Amino acid sequence: MCGIIGIKDQNVSYSIYTGLNTIQHRGQESCGIITEYNGKYYMKKDLGLVNQVFDERDLIDLSGDVGIGHVRYPTVGSDPKKNAQPFFTLDPKIAMVHNGNVVNYYQLKNELIKNGRKIESGCDVEVILHSLAEELKKTKDIENAVYNVMERVKGSYSCLAMIDDQLIAFRDPYAIRPFVYGKNGGYAFASESSALDMMGYTLERDLKPGELMIVDDKLESKVINRKGERHCMFEYVYFSRPDSVIEGKTVYDVRLDLGRNIDFDKEADIVIPVPDTSRPAALGFAEKNGVEYKEGLIKNRYTGRTFIMPTQKMREKAVKKNLNCIKSVVKDKRVVLVDDSIVRGTTSRRIVNMVRKAGAKEVHFVSSCPKLLYPCFYGIDFPSKEELIARRDYEKLIGADSVTYQSIEGLKKAIGIKGLCTACLDGDYVIEPSEEFALKRKEERVKLEVM
Repeated sequence: MCGIIGIKDQNVSYSIYTGLNTIQHRGQESCGIITEYNGKYYMKKDLGLVNQVFDERDLIDLSGDVGIGHVRYPTVGSDPKKNAQPFFTLDPKIAMVHNGNVVNYYQLKNELIKNGRKIESGCDVEVILHSLAEELKKTKDIENAVYNVMERVKGSYSCLAMIDDQLIAFRDPYAIRPFVYGKNGGYAFASESSALDMMGYTLERDLKPGELMIVDDKLESKVINRKGERHCMFEYVYFSRPDSVIEGKTVYDVRLDLGRNIDFDKEADIVIPVPDTSRPAALGFAEKNGVEYKEGLIKNRYTGRTFIMPTQKMREKAVKKNLNCIKSVVKDKRVVLVDDSIVRGTTSRRIVNMVRKAGAKEVHFVSSCPKLLYPCFYGIDFPSKEELIARRDYEKLIGADSVTYQSIEGLKKAIGIKGLCTACLDGDYVIEPSEEFALKRKEERVKLEVM
């Protein structure tokens, strides 16, 4: 999972910087911006947060009226420096960023190398970039080239590309990863609508499945390869900002309803959210059950999101530094802790133990997301069944007096749109990954854990 921004307007670097800051929660490993001016590319990318990588001088140097930017959260590859986006090729001249995961990555990589293409990273945007380059050289037409790319590339992808001074946006045929555009004189594209708000653009709509948009002096759009709808449910549960609107649904409102839709049959004195993403769900849960809502966990806002850290060791260290309990709030109370989801159980286990040590009489743990039972191959970082605590004795491992999960029906009702991807809940993969892909992704994860 990553975040992307693209703008066709005047002096775009400052706005791209603002947009990337807005969606920094989508990736904290690396970031980058590339712009085009008078036929030349200007690029900077590096490891670190947006406000660490870029300064005023960089934004002045990144001149141009068209540009794209990226923040990265690693799901593939083991060399962070090489995998930082954007990427570009000069044969023909294209720059690209993307959000998603290509499930036939290894097959495409081998084909491209045989065709003389140089793949320099383990990042799957490179295979999309070079596939588009090959198709453009064959057809000389952007629409036909992108259609052929959509046929070749399997998986989830929201892509932004620069071809000369044109800005190109396209979304995979199932629209798995979020992608919106807005306008205000010029045009802007982003992973989330909150970025458009902060950059001063008015949200127009989400890109449709298999849609291509080309912006030069004006915007042209066409759905060229639609196969269905499978919007990622985890965007609503955890990943996106609560002020973002995805497929017409405000994330905050969905999370309130997620809390209201949980069936809970225990006695409790207080409800406490695990900050920050679970606050709306905890509020909805408290309203439904008539239990007092309290802020009992204080988060250190400078440690980042633990879920998107690339290794288990890093996540465990971060959890220790991330939260502290207000003892006076939980002492002698029957506490319900509401979290957005339970993936590996790292955070859940430590929080339950922390609240018990602070004097809670009982600790009940509630997840606004159903049980995660299957790997995600479309951009969320749980690529193997073995990582998922819901497949094991989760009550004992988490250490709570009870553990309650959202139902799949409750999730779907709260989100309220058709065409959700729930593969991580029920194993229904719209694009089945090959055994080779699943095995190699698991091997990459093991290598990353021991680095």
